[in-house]
Amino acid sequence: MPGLSGFSGPVFHSARWDHDVDLTGKRVAVIGTGASAVQFVPAIADRVAGITVFQRSAPYLIPKPDRRYRAWHQALFRRVPAWRTASRVGWAAFFELGALGLTTFQTAATPFRYAFEGLLRRQVPDAALREKLRPDYPIGCKRLLISSEYLRTLARSHVDVVADPITEVTAGGIRTADGAEHPADVIILGTGFAANDFLAPMKVFGPDGRELSEQWRDGARAYLGITVPGFPNLFLLYGPNTNVGSGSVVHMLESQIHYVREALRQLAAGARSLTVRPEAASEFDTEMQRRLAGSVWTSCESWYRTASGRITNNWPGMMREYRRRTSRFDPADYEVEPLPAR
Repeated sequence: MPGLSGFSGPVFHSARWDHDVDLTGKRVAVIGTGASAVQFVPAIADRVAGITVFQRSAPYLIPKPDRRYRAWHQALFRRVPAWRTASRVGWAAFFELGALGLTTFQTAATPFRYAFEGLLRRQVPDAALREKLRPDYPIGCKRLLISSEYLRTLARSHVDVVADPITEVTAGGIRTADGAEHPADVIILGTGFAANDFLAPMKVFGPDGRELSEQWRDGARAYLGITVPGFPNLFLLYGPNTNVGSGSVVHMLESQIHYVREALRQLAAGARSLTVRPEAASEFDTEMQRRLAGSVWTSCESWYRTASGRITNNWPGMMREYRRRTSRFDPADYEVEPLPAR
C-alpha cells in the first residue's frame, strides 16, 4: 500500500495485535471488513475517539445467538439425553441446509439473506449507511459472518464507513480515490490471511526431491483433501477442499483423523508406504471442480479461490457426505509398498 511505511503512528495486523499500543482516545483507521474486523471493531469502539472503517466489500452477517445457559437448561441436558441428541441433530440439520444453499440448492440460502436484511434494518437507522453496507454479490459467495454487534457499532456517531478505494497512506492518515484524507493516529490491518498457501512457511519434499508447493503451483489438490500422489505416507488434516462454508470444521477433522488412523493400521499390518494412485486423485479432483463450478463461490472473488479462479478451500457437499466417504480406507486407491523380507 503506497505510503504505509511513512505513516507517523503505529500500524499492526489484527493477527499480530500490538498490546503495547493504547487505543484510548485515538482515531483508529481499520482496513478490511472481514471476519477479523467484525470481531475487533465492536471490541475497541468504546475506548477510541473515532473509527474509520475502509470497506472494499460489504459482508453478509447473521445474528449471533449467544445466551446464558441457565441451571435448568444444564439439568435438562444432564437428565434427558434425548434432549442433547435433539439439540445436536437440530444444529447439524441447520448447517447442512446452509451447505445446500451454497452448493446445489441455492434458494435454501434465502432465509440467511432475510436474517441479514432484518439485522441491517434493526441496527442501522440511516438509509444511506444501510445501502453502503448492503453487499453486491449473492449471499454465501464470500464468507457469511456471525455477529450481533458489528452493524450496530458501524451505526454509532463516532464510527465512519468509507467505501472509496484507498490510493495512499499519508503521514497523518489515509487518502481515498475521491481525494479526501481521513486522519488517523493508528492503523489496524484486518486484511486477512494467505488462505490458499496450505504449506507456508513449510517445505515438503517427496522421495524424488519434488516439492509439494511446486506441484501445487496451479492450486492445491489432494485425494479426499488428505493425501497427494508422489508423496508416500503424507496425510493432511484440513487440506484442500475440506473447508465448509456452512458446518463444523471439527466434524471434518474427525472424519479425516478416522481415515488417517485406518491408513496407519494398514502400515502397521506390514506396509512400508502408501501412496495414493494418480488416477484416483485425478478422478476425485475432477469431480470436486465440476461440482464446485455450480456453487455460489464462483460468482465473486474471494479467499476461497486462487488468482486463476480455482476453488481450493471448500467442500462442495454436506458434512455427512464427507463423513461417509472417509469412513472406509480402500487400499485399492493406493500403491502399497510392502516391508522388505527379513
